[in-house]
Amino acid sequence: MSHFHRLTRSVLCNSRFYPSYRVEHVVTLRTPPVAAIVSRRNFQSGSPAQTEAEMRKAVIFDIGGVLITPPQTGIKRYGESLGLPSNFLELVMIKGRPNNAFCKMERGELTVREFMDEYRNEVNATAKEANINVPTEFDPKKIFDAMAECKVVPGMLQALLALRKNGVKTCIVTNNYINDVRNTDSEPHFLFVLQYFADHIVESCRVGIRKPSPEIFHIACEKMGVKPSETVFLDDIGSNLKPAKEMGIHTIKVQDPQVALKELQDVTNVNVFEEQLPPAAKPDKVPHSYITTKDGHRIHYVDVGQGPAVVFCHGFPECWYSWRYQIPALAMAGYRVIVPDMRGYGDSSSPAEIEEYAQDKLCGDMVALLDTLGISDATFVGHDWGGTVVWTMGLLYPNRTRAIAGINTPFFPVNPNKNPLESMLKDPGRFDYMVYFQKPGVAEAEFEQNVDRTMKCMTSAITDLKAMRSQGMKKGTSSTATVTKRGGMLVGFPDNPPVPSNMTQEDIDYYVQQFKKTGFRGPLNWYRNIEANWRVRCRIPNRKVTAPSLMVTSSFDFVLTPESSRFMDPWVPDLTRANLDCGHWTQVEKPRELNEILINWLDKVHKKSINRLTAKL
Repeated sequence: MSHFHRLTRSVLCNSRFYPSYRVEHVVTLRTPPVAAIVSRRNFQSGSPAQTEAEMRKAVIFDIGGVLITPPQTGIKRYGESLGLPSNFLELVMIKGRPNNAFCKMERGELTVREFMDEYRNEVNATAKEANINVPTEFDPKKIFDAMAECKVVPGMLQALLALRKNGVKTCIVTNNYINDVRNTDSEPHFLFVLQYFADHIVESCRVGIRKPSPEIFHIACEKMGVKPSETVFLDDIGSNLKPAKEMGIHTIKVQDPQVALKELQDVTNVNVFEEQLPPAAKPDKVPHSYITTKDGHRIHYVDVGQGPAVVFCHGFPECWYSWRYQIPALAMAGYRVIVPDMRGYGDSSSPAEIEEYAQDKLCGDMVALLDTLGISDATFVGHDWGGTVVWTMGLLYPNRTRAIAGINTPFFPVNPNKNPLESMLKDPGRFDYMVYFQKPGVAEAEFEQNVDRTMKCMTSAITDLKAMRSQGMKKGTSSTATVTKRGGMLVGFPDNPPVPSNMTQEDIDYYVQQFKKTGFRGPLNWYRNIEANWRVRCRIPNRKVTAPSLMVTSSFDFVLTPESSRFMDPWVPDLTRANLDCGHWTQVEKPRELNEILINWLDKVHKKSINRLTAKL
């Protein structure tokens, strides 16, 4: 893994707050409680109170020296390694402004390849004037590699997320270049990363204007729809700040990031130190694609990133959006993230026939997806029913399965002498809700009556259920063992339940929109194939899952309990384990921690050696 990928991952997984660890044996993360959310209106920064009119509405961030450490440090280090005077290479970049090679490259008038030729000539000419000997091994390409060693400043990226959360517009303004040297160690992926943190990005090479020209700040303000007087600008170079200040922008010179963040907090009245969730994929900000399988079923999927393919399979009642916190994180870590709506959900086909949802057919959908995309094999990550799919993929299609991760859902060995449906009907226990789901039309009617209420009740975390009980909901209402006795899954829940703590109303609205397209018949049909799935497995009762595998259990999942994974080890010989202290909705209850576990494990599986990324700055 590259130096820059590791730094980016530390921000995505918030290791500023949670220490790194190895996922080799059983790992349990116990995290401190999330800090109480402080609204923009009631946050007290310690400075004189500001009225709404006095608050700054937008913030512009530089990259080098603000979001990451100054790239000049790497340039200086490379020059010194050649025996050149300190800052010599940087001084050549300054000499002859604004029409030297470096400035022309930043305005987009030269590509990197063209710049390297002109800059080499400028270095040689300046060295000749100063009687300096330039070693023959001097290579302008290595300057870009040196800049890739910059370190991310986690607090600044956290501040970007905090500002956006509180309605403050954000824009990144960077003096950047057009990289046409594909065989260098420098790749332009940092800007891809930043799209998840900021509302807008302005690159000098795309607009033909570089800092410190005032015009580039006008462009940023226009993009954000604000006046300069409503804007804050952070940069580490005084000459860049001066014209912005003259325009009426409040400027902050970044020397000590913590000091700069405190000033930013004071002028925006936003708690920029508040812990934030990882960036989430938004439905309108990701590419949506479709394939049609040979048997005529349509599969909708989201496809983001480059690298080894990782396919995420969701469960009930979910859709692709359940993985919203994992999509950016894994894409930024160097993986191609493919997230389908499983059969019966969202924009994928939703046939009414029960038999269309047997595991062999659902696995066939995943194989069809790989075939259409020209992918020989992939890592499959599954939660809930999606976990059953990925373990079955490991049995039926080991040649297409690079690795497997089960989130909450363990691998259950098959017993050919014991029909699981018959056993469940006799003694359902905590699986009583599955008995309730067996008769077509019953659960559908209950869930479709008020989809907003259904989603709020079904996706509530443990803390939400406790809060509902304190408001009069009877104890035991949320138990999955008493559903048939109560006469319904949602019987006893409030008529107007609160938005779950791990969701927003916007999230709930998206799920409602998706289930109103398909209804619940298809999703519930997954539960009506328990016997059919058993018969498929009985054909290969002794087969093991040989792919490298990860099992992430959740301490407070009372259906798919950690204990239920106790039989896995003999059947999954290459197994890594981890545990999180959360309930069933692991992807949204503990997104940072799950991202860290997945990325660490995936990197180990793939033994990745990714080229360093450079963020030009």
